Amino acid sequence: MLLNWNSLNNFPMRLFISVLFCLLAVTSLRAVDYSEYARLLDLYAEPTGVRYSEWAGNKADVSALNDFIDRLAIVDVKSLSKDEQKAFYINLYNAAMLQAVFKEYPIRSVTKIGLIPFSIFKKDLIAQGNRKLSLDDVEKGILLKNYFDARIHFAVNCASVSCPPLRAEPFVAEKLDSQLDEQTRLFANTEHAARVDREKQRIAYSSLFKWYKDDFAVENPAAYLNDFREEQLPLDYKTDWIDYDWGLNAAN
Repeated sequence: MLLNWNSLNNFPMRLFISVLFCLLAVTSLRAVDYSEYARLLDLYAEPTGVRYSEWAGNKADVSALNDFIDRLAIVDVKSLSKDEQKAFYINLYNAAMLQAVFKEYPIRSVTKIGLIPFSIFKKDLIAQGNRKLSLDDVEKGILLKNYFDARIHFAVNCASVSCPPLRAEPFVAEKLDSQLDEQTRLFANTEHAARVDREKQRIAYSSLFKWYKDDFAVENPAAYLNDFREEQLPLDYKTDWIDYDWGLNAAN
């Protein structure tokens, strides 16, 4: 039944309905609907990368990503549980990185976005609440500072070949721990994480373990990776570092 506002002469009733509408509006800002983002990830994210060309060619799906990010901008993050907040910021980072790629697509590397190499990570390109955030703000200033978890390094995606893969579904609070574990396992068992030379008794590790050594709290990256690997890495091999490939992580 449709309400005729002018027929509601009873002031308490009109006040009640006004308050109800306000509460519904506030609730809508607190709720995070990942359904459309989930559809996009399921459609375009692959274990080998992202099908950027196909996605960029579908203007409706590029707009859908932009609309999703616009909705994240008005979410009341403080009203979410801690796990919901943690998942929210991981998703925000990954979606914002995708948006940055599409704004400049076609590109060979995200490091070429902007006048200065790597400036994409420093630029305040993300609107959230009354803030303007950079990708570094979200990853280092929020996620790793307020929700510290070394597995975050394998969940945020820098749109580059050497980066852990973009998960083909949003992170959500109710299964966040298992999602982070799986992301870490997926990366740990690839050659992007560790390359073993048994003849020379050396292992080359992802530069992530050099750049964020304190986060992993181990002297030898193998001590961390072995908790997630199917084949254990020797702990007594010499350490080398894999040159980070900043090429765009386009799916093969």
